[in-house]
Amino acid sequence: MPANLFKNFDFNLLDSPDFKEDSVREELITPLLHALGYQASGAFQIGRSKVLVHPFVMIGIKKHKVNIIPDYLLRVKNHFAWVLDAKRPDQKIVNDTNVEQVYSYAIHPEVRVDIYALCNGRELVVFHINHIEPILKVALQDVENKWSDIEKLLSPYTVLSYQPRPKNLYPDYGRHLYKLGYTDQNIAHFFYEMPVDHIARVDDETLSILVNLAPDGVEFALSFDFSFERLVELVNLAPENQQHYILDGLRRQPYKVNIVPPFTVSVEAYLGSLTKAEFEDIMPMIVKKFY
Repeated sequence: MPANLFKNFDFNLLDSPDFKEDSVREELITPLLHALGYQASGAFQIGRSKVLVHPFVMIGIKKHKVNIIPDYLLRVKNHFAWVLDAKRPDQKIVNDTNVEQVYSYAIHPEVRVDIYALCNGRELVVFHINHIEPILKVALQDVENKWSDIEKLLSPYTVLSYQPRPKNLYPDYGRHLYKLGYTDQNIAHFFYEMPVDHIARVDDETLSILVNLAPDGVEFALSFDFSFERLVELVNLAPENQQHYILDGLRRQPYKVNIVPPFTVSVEAYLGSLTKAEFEDIMPMIVKKFY
């Protein structure tokens, strides 16, 4: 790290109403990125204000283009590596809609990076798309003491290799909904014509099915957890010649049945609780009704 990166910066300026987002960019973020090794051109490039078309907006039956613009898209040898957004010093950058906004940049079909970060001049906060909580929080006044942690995570030499997940592990859809801001666990979500090709018994009270879906071209794994009461509902929707096979298979080890050919159901479900796994945080959907 360059010695005393912010030696000549007066952090009391952050309390001034005149010190806004553009000042955070110029006085703090740009020197930080340069210290990490990123420049306006070259192999480790700072991309500024790339316009992206928001993939989620529909009004009635018509798609409407809505442009979204992340402040920084950092490249490593022509690959997008991570996203960084600047905020005013008085703005929250944890547990806020600002975080949801930058997550939407990170998972955008034109970007698709694992790491995204926010900086309001007071703190640098870094997130991974697979986890709810930040993976790094650093007060900018303490950058010198935390530089090895920052460099290990965000350096152009290391950022693309941070916590690689197995190639066959699709991101969890429940967590994806949560990170987009759908945090109310009392809101019903409806899924139509979901294929059921297996049913697994998780424990003495819970069963589960896993479905892959790909909204906007990004493939997710969607877990539906449900009770034995809902199992009766589900089995009644299966073809008659499969019903006994399903119930019989779930009574004994390995407590899982594969269903060929699959049948389809529609589901009303609610966002479940967070479960921390080895590679990612998982939020299953809790089934209220199969129909």
